[in-house]
Amino acid sequence: RTFIIVFVVCLLVTSVDVGTAQQQSPMFQTNSRHTGVYKTTPAYRFSGVKFVFKTGGPIRSSAALAQGVLFFGSGDGCLYAVEASTGKERWRFKTGGAVHSSPAVMDGVVYFTSRDGGLYALDRAKGRLVWKHQMGGDLPYANGFDYYLSSPTMAGAILYVGGGDGNLYAIDTRTRKVVWEYTAGSRIRGTPAVDENAVFVGTMDGYLLAIDKKKGSLLWKFATLGSTLKIEDFGYDRTALVSSPSLANGIVTVGCRDGFLYAVDAATGKQKWSNNHEISWVLSTPAIDDGKVFVGSSDAQFFQAVDQASGQEIWRYRGGGPIWSSAAVAGPLLYFGVNDGHIVAVDKETGVERWRFKTGDRIFSSPLVDNGMVFCGSDDGNFYAIEGTREPDPPAPSVRRAVFWETRPGFSGRWFSGGTDEWIRDYFKREGYEVIDAKGLEVLMEQEASAGSGSVVVFADNRAPQSVVKEESEKALLRKYLNAGGKIVWLGPDPIAWKRDSLGKFEGINYDRSVRILGIRYPGKSLEGIGWYNSTVTGEGKKWGLSGWGVGLGCVDPSQVSTVLARDEHGMAGAWVKNFGGKEGTGLVQLFIPRDKIIDLYHVKRVAEYGLGR
Repeated sequence: RTFIIVFVVCLLVTSVDVGTAQQQSPMFQTNSRHTGVYKTTPAYRFSGVKFVFKTGGPIRSSAALAQGVLFFGSGDGCLYAVEASTGKERWRFKTGGAVHSSPAVMDGVVYFTSRDGGLYALDRAKGRLVWKHQMGGDLPYANGFDYYLSSPTMAGAILYVGGGDGNLYAIDTRTRKVVWEYTAGSRIRGTPAVDENAVFVGTMDGYLLAIDKKKGSLLWKFATLGSTLKIEDFGYDRTALVSSPSLANGIVTVGCRDGFLYAVDAATGKQKWSNNHEISWVLSTPAIDDGKVFVGSSDAQFFQAVDQASGQEIWRYRGGGPIWSSAAVAGPLLYFGVNDGHIVAVDKETGVERWRFKTGDRIFSSPLVDNGMVFCGSDDGNFYAIEGTREPDPPAPSVRRAVFWETRPGFSGRWFSGGTDEWIRDYFKREGYEVIDAKGLEVLMEQEASAGSGSVVVFADNRAPQSVVKEESEKALLRKYLNAGGKIVWLGPDPIAWKRDSLGKFEGINYDRSVRILGIRYPGKSLEGIGWYNSTVTGEGKKWGLSGWGVGLGCVDPSQVSTVLARDEHGMAGAWVKNFGGKEGTGLVQLFIPRDKIIDLYHVKRVAEYGLGR
């Protein structure tokens, strides 16, 4: 092992433990204890993509943030410095291997490791090499899925990092000398967690170690079940500790490929509890906040919250793929990546999904949250800056809220495909809307037509059941409901024009029905009317909760509606509201969303609830 020193800058390092830093995110999981808690404004709802930065390889490194600059590695062998506000590249530094460790930033220097076995120290401003420590070659390991590298953890002036050579290093960044090294005898891919007395790290042969912070001597060694298992007995690895340990309230929490999440007393190394994932690998680093531990599961495809004191599960979120990503906690929300390519935000207390964003490939990286922004890399080689709303949702209105959806044999001519209608249904169900079928819709409209107490129905099933449009005139139940101050939100083309028999079988399109029932004439005679056109949100549309632009279908003359929410390139109303005499915020709302894509529906919810409960 060698030290290469390049005299570029003079380092002045304080002895402050940055584990308590709150405004910056200077290392993996934001601090030296890996709690993953970001003291910043959350991204409450998906708002848009600020920028996408392209690299030449998969991004499995998680970012660090310091002085408005993001630092992250890529499988292309480079460490990148990118402005957080613009996505503009400041610099990149090329190493001799993939950079799948997460950087640590301290006093003008960025530290990280590479697949070439080097620990690099770069000038933060210019990206020039300050010094490099070459670790030994990787120890043999035949079990595969060796995706990550140990990341540096800073505690005062001392840097702690593990190597594929089986050693844990403590390096004084002021002198650039190894203070001590502990030989574990197995690759170390997890990132060390550090408290006042000890350094905690896992090994690929299934052990959790506690090393004296000053002396580098072994304090205790905890054997997981995986330390006793052999790949020959299963055909895959059930031994390695890839998860990095997290530390809070005197308890070390770590996941293992043996399928267990472990909690161990930090002082004694005695097990407090384990949570069984039923053989599914636990690879993400547990986040810890408010007495809860948050962690993902691989093949079992779930993310869970467990009680830190007892290990009992509090809630479980079902993902669309394995979850290797570690959670970022900000305010009431958790953010993590899923191997189906989604970045997901869920409620910390309930596990209810709040929003999601789809990237182009699997996500092994972990998000970073800062001032309403979420930053995360993907295996598509892109680093994403996602903008969220910075204010919490208003309280749900007290009026009745429902989402219409049903299916049964004989249905034909459905508008949505690819599970989009089920996604709409499930989204609004999570938001507290009751799911109603055709009979439930009829009953709701009858009740509201008489009482006029106010309600909203979102049509996930873009179909008007015969029971609510049986009379093709203003006497139709659907029209009576609107006249009484009810609210309907359509997300596809006018379903009244899609004529069906009593069993739901599609018979054809007749836009004259919409004229007779709603007093609205759609142009064209075909499924797609007069075509798809770019529609830009108006000032009224922004007030109702829309933003940006979309593509409208079946746009109508603005004179036929009460409020134009978006106007197309021909001046037609691409999204609109027709009020039937009720309060502002009621009536028929026509929006359009992609018929075969899963998107965030928060803007639909905002429009649906605009003006209700006033």
